[in-house]
Amino acid sequence: MSEFVPIFRGSVNAWECDIMGHFNVQFYAAKMFEGLNHLKSQLGLDPAQNMTWQANHLLSRYQGELHAGDIVDIRAGVLAVEADRVHILAEIMNGETDDMSASFELWCDGFDNKTQQPAPWPEDIRQKMSAKVVTRTDQPRPPTVGGPVPVHAGQLSDPFVSGRGSIAAWDCDNDGVMAPQRYYAVGTDGVLNVRHRMGFTREVNEAGNLGGAALEYDVRVYAPMRAGNLYTLRSGILDLGDKTFRFGHAFHNDTDGTLAATYDVLGVLFDLKARRATAIPDFVRAQSETLKIPWPPAR
Repeated sequence: MSEFVPIFRGSVNAWECDIMGHFNVQFYAAKMFEGLNHLKSQLGLDPAQNMTWQANHLLSRYQGELHAGDIVDIRAGVLAVEADRVHILAEIMNGETDDMSASFELWCDGFDNKTQQPAPWPEDIRQKMSAKVVTRTDQPRPPTVGGPVPVHAGQLSDPFVSGRGSIAAWDCDNDGVMAPQRYYAVGTDGVLNVRHRMGFTREVNEAGNLGGAALEYDVRVYAPMRAGNLYTLRSGILDLGDKTFRFGHAFHNDTDGTLAATYDVLGVLFDLKARRATAIPDFVRAQSETLKIPWPPAR
């Protein structure tokens, strides 16, 4: 087995923290994808070459808060290699304490930029990937998102619009498609609308010192978005725990009518003063039950 490759070192900026007071998930993703260019270079996926990868499934898990001024170290390696696919693991660490704050798993398909088609790995790249295989770090629990949604006994609702906008040129990567980290930006922008529908109004949040934190994101990309595409994010509740809530986003490309991506997200209600999870109030639970939607959405 190989050692993890260090791919990023930096820090958390104040403007990268959200109203909950901690590092926002979209910036975890932004720094991780910035760092992955170092891993890609070591694997022979140079921008000057035709061969690259396209991530179509991302699973991120958040285990500890980072705050403004914290040092961020990111390391990455390969979990598995197939003829035309690679499974990547990246771990985001608190550079001062060496505690893991988050992990990202990516399933990426080989892609030929010249032909704009999926392609198997050339033998030299496949060998380099195999040489970077690492042992998975133990996780505290198996993931909740991405699996079956519990059966709902009541009547399911229609998803509501939690976001709407368009894709700008700066949202796209060197391959001309929406960069993976921007999916997290769109998804997180819709979260407050979901929370408001659940009953977490400004008054409720301020009275109870209530906020939230992401625990897991499972993002599946079905069709790439490009600059100029219009989008709508439609959302609803999937399941409720004592302190957690699971919700889904369907990311629609309104320009061509396709389903571009889905998000299966696990969040936790957070006491912002105590900085720990707290129970969902009964009136929020009752309101949330009316927001449950069928999942996954039809493609």
